[in-house]
Amino acid sequence: MSKMCKIKYLNENNNAKKYKSFNETFRICAFALAFGLIYPNKSNMFKRMFLFFLVLLFHFGTLFWFIWYTIKCLVKLDIYNSTRNITVGVIIVLFVLKTIYADLKTDMFADLLKQISKDLLNGNYMEDDYQEIYDYYIKQGMFGQRSYIVIPLVLSSIFPVYSGSAMIYGSLKSDVFKKYMLHEMDIKYLEDKQYDSPYFELVYAYYTIGIYTLVPNFTGFDGSFCIATSHLRMKLKLMTHRVKRAFRDSNNVLELNDRLKDCVKDHQEALQFYDLIQNLYGGWLFAVFILTSFLISCNLYQIYLTGVDPRYTIFALTGAFHMYMPCYFASCLIELGEEVATDLYFAEWEIWSDPTATKMLVFIIARSQKRLVLTGLGIVTFNMETFVSLMQTSYSFFTLITSK
Repeated sequence: MSKMCKIKYLNENNNAKKYKSFNETFRICAFALAFGLIYPNKSNMFKRMFLFFLVLLFHFGTLFWFIWYTIKCLVKLDIYNSTRNITVGVIIVLFVLKTIYADLKTDMFADLLKQISKDLLNGNYMEDDYQEIYDYYIKQGMFGQRSYIVIPLVLSSIFPVYSGSAMIYGSLKSDVFKKYMLHEMDIKYLEDKQYDSPYFELVYAYYTIGIYTLVPNFTGFDGSFCIATSHLRMKLKLMTHRVKRAFRDSNNVLELNDRLKDCVKDHQEALQFYDLIQNLYGGWLFAVFILTSFLISCNLYQIYLTGVDPRYTIFALTGAFHMYMPCYFASCLIELGEEVATDLYFAEWEIWSDPTATKMLVFIIARSQKRLVLTGLGIVTFNMETFVSLMQTSYSFFTLITSK
């Protein structure tokens, strides 16, 4: 029995598969997608949209107060409070748009997760050298998943932790202490009593629930982008490794050609997966670029006016990191894509004199010349240069609003 057959036999009879489906491999991301009402289950899409409407209805008070106060500040040309509200508003807008966007892309999103699960399960029947590639890129996906647990938790926790700590510290020093709302703003119909009990406690709890409602949405969808791009890198690396193995291990020309045909199919499948990622995440990437630019700029303005306020400093740094992650993973994909043609060229093709095999290799190399660039609706290219450009753009906007 061959080594590959032994692996298959053991996995089928021992129920202890090393590689499992997307839901079992990236459990936190899958749970966040489900809890955030954006897991791409085609059978319950309308139910999820209805539940999302109920979530918005529950938080109608917060949304009403926020919109009313923002308009009030804009009418009064209160730049300080306007930019402060825009900072928080960016996160709310991203949350709403992303949920609607993910639900509209349910079929496409479901196909992507299905492909990831299929590829992961196939890894159980591969030899050790292939599984080493699996292990590395699964860890890369895990890193992205963990990052998008930290980012939304930090963003959501900054204000309750700050206000809670300030009030606890104040209560230890005096019986009469200043109360801090999570996000300071006038509350319509409660302006004169919003800091009186029990109104303050009720509004504080109401705000806190709304803040942490945002977390699963960011952890699930944003984390899935990192997982998907890492998975595409894995598919390309597996394909190049198969080509090398085909030239190195084939016993005859017929076997070589058969194995190379499979490699051509694998490469075609990887390119289709790339198109799927671009079509699914393109709109989201564009929204992230535009809204994160405003978020960082407005936070810089807060720092300019109030000094190094821990809330806005951490908020700005976390917002920048939120943009850094998709740029980093997209840049890693570009880099690996550019290495594919070189890796294929260094396969041991020269030991064979079969023109058919050579033509297939040339065909794969030619297809590999296409740069695997991920863009926001074809307008914004995501890579590390874009991240640097965003920082420069945000600073330019900051200098503009502080020039008066």
